[in-house]
Amino acid sequence: MGNEIRDMIAAVRKLRNQFGQLQNNVQQLQSSLTNVNRFIDDVNKDIAKWQFKSQPRLTRIQKLIDRLSENK
Repeated sequence: MGNEIRDMIAAVRKLRNQFGQLQNNVQQLQSSLTNVNRFIDDVNKDIAKWQFKSQPRLTRIQKLIDRLSENK
């Protein structure tokens, strides 16, 4: 009976330690997600800037393609 109690106490301590590690890992994951969201926002802003800057060129290219297609 004494061994069973010691084993149970050891199991509870192990479970408590694992729970603490889980809490730390969850906090790290949440922090990482915040950084990932910032990165995604930055990438989306860069894409929007690129599209804004390149759109006039793409429009001109499309007009040239249309003219060349008409002349065939």
